[in-house]
Amino acid sequence: MRILFFATFFEYKGAETYYTLEVDSLIKNYPEVEFLVYTVNRDKNRLKRYSENVLWVERKNLKNTQSIFLFLKDMVKIFTKFKPDIVHSVYVIESIITGILAKIFRVPSIFHSRGMDFNYYPFISLKSNFLARVACKLNNIILTVSKSMKKDSLRLNVPPNKVIHIYDGVDFSKFNPIEKKFDSMERTFQILHIGRFSHEKRHDLIIEACKKLREDNINFHLTFIGIGELKNQITTLIKNYDLEDYIELTGWVDHEKLPSYILKMDLFILPSITEGLPISVVETMSMGLCVVLTNVGGMPELAQQIGGILIEKNNVEQLYNAIIYYLKNPQDLEQGGKINREFIINNFNWDLHSKKLYTIYLKLITKN
Repeated sequence: MRILFFATFFEYKGAETYYTLEVDSLIKNYPEVEFLVYTVNRDKNRLKRYSENVLWVERKNLKNTQSIFLFLKDMVKIFTKFKPDIVHSVYVIESIITGILAKIFRVPSIFHSRGMDFNYYPFISLKSNFLARVACKLNNIILTVSKSMKKDSLRLNVPPNKVIHIYDGVDFSKFNPIEKKFDSMERTFQILHIGRFSHEKRHDLIIEACKKLREDNINFHLTFIGIGELKNQITTLIKNYDLEDYIELTGWVDHEKLPSYILKMDLFILPSITEGLPISVVETMSMGLCVVLTNVGGMPELAQQIGGILIEKNNVEQLYNAIIYYLKNPQDLEQGGKINREFIINNFNWDLHSKKLYTIYLKLITKN
């Protein structure tokens, strides 16, 4: 079985780790599967042999005639020499491009939707709405990372039997908790946020809540892990509120090192205005943390009993109250973390993910 995997990003041990882990789990469980990974968001052209089953073709952005010509030449060679049985693409634009090519070469294709270009922008932009509909029309199957995104597809008039949701997995060998006790109210309460510095993550709301925590003499410390275009604004707001001693910006942290940060934390917060199903939440829950999340996208699917509190978006008061609740109820913090860990183990398993994905591949090949 040969798969052409087309994406803007494919960073082994980098930012987009779920792509790597998805491919790795399929190869581990089904060694007859071969992947040709093709990306078009690089600073240079090169080939990389990741493993016996994975060849990675890296190409520059399609910004000029030369790069477009090389891309078309590559595609003809891939479809005539590699001869993929399935085309699996991520994101809307990529899925339109490969959807057209798959139709030309009569190969079944999958559009794997993961976030804002499918569950947010299409409902605030006519252009994005049109592009999402085209991507859905061109591809045989639409995969979503959450149940809520499957519901979003219905708003785009996608036939329900064409859409399948599959949860991502977690590397449990790395994101493995230790026994923690949350019974000491004297120590500093450690809060964690992981996410790129962009408007939809609402870092400003988190900082507003921290301002109120400090004014109420709460002993806390917040860690921001991430990078992005809003770093300067975030840094300025922290300084304006005199919160430099309470909030730390770590910058970029390699995925391999995230568990060591999470182990030190008491609570994870993510008050985004839009999400698909964020892997940062899944990984922190896997390590036994309770979470405070906004009631958007797939995040309600993650809030488990006392392990998670859902708040409305743009509501600093609810965010503050949720933090205070967990700070004052260490028994719920501890029990909720255990509930979260069990939930993630049972539902976000890469072996289970690969089994479902392999079954989808087989059905598409058989129908074709």
